[in-house]
Amino acid sequence: MLRSLRSATVAIALLGTVSACSGGVQEGAEGVQASEVCGRFAHAPSVASTLAKLAGTERFSENGSEPEKALATLRAADGKVDDSELDGVPKCLLRPPSGGDHLVTIYFREAVVILKANPESEKSYTYYRTGASASASHRWATIYFRCHMTKPEKNLIINASLERESSVKLSGKREVDDQMLVANAAAQNVAQQLGCEGTNLAKGAPEAISGLYGPHRASSFG
Repeated sequence: MLRSLRSATVAIALLGTVSACSGGVQEGAEGVQASEVCGRFAHAPSVASTLAKLAGTERFSENGSEPEKALATLRAADGKVDDSELDGVPKCLLRPPSGGDHLVTIYFREAVVILKANPESEKSYTYYRTGASASASHRWATIYFRCHMTKPEKNLIINASLERESSVKLSGKREVDDQMLVANAAAQNVAQQLGCEGTNLAKGAPEAISGLYGPHRASSFG
């Protein structure tokens, strides 16, 4: 399981009986549609269908998501990141409607540095044109973007990370492209809620520009 250090945080989050992530959408036994989860960040049909494909289901439970805490933590960003902040806050934690292990989780945190591509990392990761730096690999995607806020007045670097732990078996360029599309939509949603300017986040599907499945490797990997 990815990032076992998160298990304690997730266990604590599950003690809550109400998730604020749905933004007013009532979560019943049948679950919440992909287009409606977590503040409707995946409202665009292409994003909703991609999220459903990554998770292997079109309906979800949002129990364990902490949207208000994620936004509050970013608004309180102070340019320093201690150990307790490294994992970020699960703004959107999606499970099957009946419960069970999480399928897709998107975390947000403040960052003090932007991790960019280098010759070694490009052997394993695919990099994309969105934000200040963005990359994806098997079951994982991350985006760094700058945010100039006016309420409160500050400049910060935000990191959005998507982790996929579903049993759906995906691989190759389609997997990393799909993960980046969903992560980028979630990042846009948070940037809008915070009133961020200067994010340079892609408006549509981010373009792969280098790395494992970048343009120069496409002929080798398909």
